[in-house]
Amino acid sequence: MESSIQIPIRMIPTNVIYRIFQIRWNDRSGTCFTIDVNGKQYLCTARHCLRDFDSGQIKIFHEGTWKNLGVELVGFGSNGTDICVLSPEIQLSPSWPVIPTAGGILLGQDVFFLGFPYGIRTEQGDFNRHFPLPLVKRAAFSAMTKEEGQSILLLDGHNNPGFSGGPVVFREAGKLGTDYQVASVISGYRFEPETILDAEGNETQYRYRSNTGIILSYNINHALDAIHDNPIGIEIRDT
Repeated sequence: MESSIQIPIRMIPTNVIYRIFQIRWNDRSGTCFTIDVNGKQYLCTARHCLRDFDSGQIKIFHEGTWKNLGVELVGFGSNGTDICVLSPEIQLSPSWPVIPTAGGILLGQDVFFLGFPYGIRTEQGDFNRHFPLPLVKRAAFSAMTKEEGQSILLLDGHNNPGFSGGPVVFREAGKLGTDYQVASVISGYRFEPETILDAEGNETQYRYRSNTGIILSYNINHALDAIHDNPIGIEIRDT
C-alpha cells in the first residue's frame, strides 16, 4: 500500500483578512486593522502613520479610490509605544473572532504580518467588499523584551515601509482552524548604518540604513490599555 504524507495547508482566513485596511494621512500611507473589545470596534495603527493627528478624517482605500473616513482619537499606546487607536464612524469589518492577545505565543514559532508595503495592493472585487487585499509575510517570533515599560515583540523577517500599523497574527501551537490571535502592531525594523562604496570599492562619506531583518512590533496590550481608558469604539451591530 502506498503511503501518503499529508501536508497542512497554511493560510490566513477571512476573519483576519477582512480586518486589514490601507489608510493615508497627509503624505503618509500605512496599514490599520480592526479589533473588537467589549462589543465595540476600534482601529489600530502605528502612531507615526498619523503624526500630529487629533480627530477628524483620514483616508481609506475602497472601490479603487481614496475615501474620507471620520474617526475619533481613542488614545495612543501606553508608555509611549508606537500605537494609535481610533474609533471609526462606521463598523468596518464583520465581528468574526480574532483575539487581541500575545498569550500563548512560543519562541521560534511562525507568525504572519499583513499590510501594504510601498502602497502595493491587490483588488479582488466582491471577495473583500471592494477593499484591497493586503500582502502577507511570514516571520519567526524571536523575543519579547521590555524597554521603559514598553512590551516589544522582536521578529525575524524582512519588513518594508508600508507595513507599519499592520497586525502580527499567529495561531497557538496545536490549534487548528481559524483561531488566530493578534499579538502586536508593526512599527518598523532595526537598521544598521552601512558605508556606501564607490565604483572602485573605496569607502565614501555616505551611509545607508541596512535592514537587519529584526522587525520591531509593540504588544497589542498597549492598545488595549488605551481602549480601557477611553472605551468609545463604534458599537458592533453586524456580526
